[in-house]
Amino acid sequence: MTSGTSIPTTAFFVVVVIALAGCSSPAPEPDILEAPVAAEARIPLTEVRTLQSSTVGRDYKIYIALPVSYATGTSDAYPVVYLLDADLWFGAVADPTRLLHWEKATPEMIVVGIGYGISWDDPDEFQRLRNIDFTPTHVETSPGSGGAGDFLRFIQEDLFPYIDSNYRTDPVDRTIAGLSDGALFSLYALFQAPETFNRYIAVSPHLAWDDRAIFQNEARFAKENAELRAELFLAVGSLDREFASDLMDFHRTLKDRNYGGLTMQIVVMEQETHLSVFPGAFSRGLRAVFQ
Repeated sequence: MTSGTSIPTTAFFVVVVIALAGCSSPAPEPDILEAPVAAEARIPLTEVRTLQSSTVGRDYKIYIALPVSYATGTSDAYPVVYLLDADLWFGAVADPTRLLHWEKATPEMIVVGIGYGISWDDPDEFQRLRNIDFTPTHVETSPGSGGAGDFLRFIQEDLFPYIDSNYRTDPVDRTIAGLSDGALFSLYALFQAPETFNRYIAVSPHLAWDDRAIFQNEARFAKENAELRAELFLAVGSLDREFASDLMDFHRTLKDRNYGGLTMQIVVMEQETHLSVFPGAFSRGLRAVFQ
């Protein structure tokens, strides 16, 4: 047995650990990770284009939602829904339109939204532009109002040719959908040029505009026309009482005319306001005009 001082096992372990600790490199500082930049949410199968108007003299943002089958070429031509106020409502109707087809409630279709590209931080400019385009008559207290005729020509002369030449559309199957002033414009188009669209979805139309000028439009149309070939869906929220009252009067007027070729439905959506009514009313309306 070798003579010498022995080191207890425990002490030896401690010495080794201390020695190794002294020889090892300092622990690296942890990396500081930056938070990833969030990507903007997008709706699949959609496009945004800019189209200049030859009649109005300004640019429009055109939002386009294509059917799921569009890329596969399973259909040569699709019906087109033209949506007003697309800066607000395009996201609310693009995928629901696809879902309605998925459950076989409607055919597949292209949605074309007409907007201005105005962000939420400039609502006054958004309202100013739509006030110009959607109103059929000029009112002194509303600067720029009364441009519906020019806006209708933009749709007919600029937008329709552009969409029909760039997408596989059915040019004899067109629907227009709008809310409030947009719905007022839809009804203006119905009486001014009823051949422009086949189907009309008018939700909470601003019928009181300029002392109910749209009623006068209808009366002038009725003097020269016994037929009005269109599928018309009208809707309003039950909490939107003033607009609901005007819409009931308008519905009675059309019903009493008994236009040949007019198919019309009206729905009062319970517990909905002037704005909250639109998503559900659009779904109801699309199913109604394509039934």
